[in-house]
Amino acid sequence: MEPLPDAVKEFVTGARVCRIATVRPGGEPHVVPVCPVFDGEATVYVDLARRGVSAQGFRTHPSIAVLIDEYHDDWSKLQAVILRCRAEAIEGEELERAWAMIRQKFPQYGSVGWEPRLTLALRILGWTQWGITGPLPSDPE
Repeated sequence: MEPLPDAVKEFVTGARVCRIATVRPGGEPHVVPVCPVFDGEATVYVDLARRGVSAQGFRTHPSIAVLIDEYHDDWSKLQAVILRCRAEAIEGEELERAWAMIRQKFPQYGSVGWEPRLTLALRILGWTQWGITGPLPSDPE
């Protein structure tokens, strides 16, 4: 994978919400918003309901797409990155590191008693961006 430019890393790090796309066991697409944290290099962490549709899709098809975008009525200011990832359920030290980042970025998890469910490491295999490191293309992916 080509490394993410610093501007894209900052964009991903600052995201308060992203959308992840999975494939249901029957082959239908499924998209859900989640709160991501980024390790600063090549992994995004998210937490899912163990029995949810996204978790079922991950178990069948571990390829997951992540969309992080910023909408603006002035379309010359649109920004987005699509990350093509391979998902892995994590445990042990990596789970503890991921949840330290999650709790720091989203302290509201603690106020509602949210504990790890199915925490995934989304390993970035490829990416596409627009409007972050240059002008918006006329035909993004």
